[in-house]
Amino acid sequence: MENAPINRHISDHLANERTFLAWIRTSIAVMTLGVAINRFSLFLVEMHQVVPEVRQITNRHVEKLGIGLVILGIAMLCGAIGHYLHVGRMIESGNYRPANRLVVGTAILFILMGGTALAWLF
Repeated sequence: MENAPINRHISDHLANERTFLAWIRTSIAVMTLGVAINRFSLFLVEMHQVVPEVRQITNRHVEKLGIGLVILGIAMLCGAIGHYLHVGRMIESGNYRPANRLVVGTAILFILMGGTALAWLF
């Protein structure tokens, strides 16, 4: 009985899959945060209408922030799918090169988003 051929890149493909799953978890967390922010902003608006003497502390842009985070989570998921497939093809062809620009670009994007959120809090 002949054994099936062993893929010599199996550990690379499994690492690629783990990375993809991490991106899925991250995109779900970003979308969940967006929904939570959106719902909390609606709660604050309702609270102001029920108890008018409560100082209105809602920011009209919070709802848009929540929607933006959901859109960002969806975009991250789409990007993760494309990256997973691309890396899989590169591993099989033996031409894998790390995506340094993607990593640095993503880090800069999140630094800017974090800085904007920090400025918004003050």
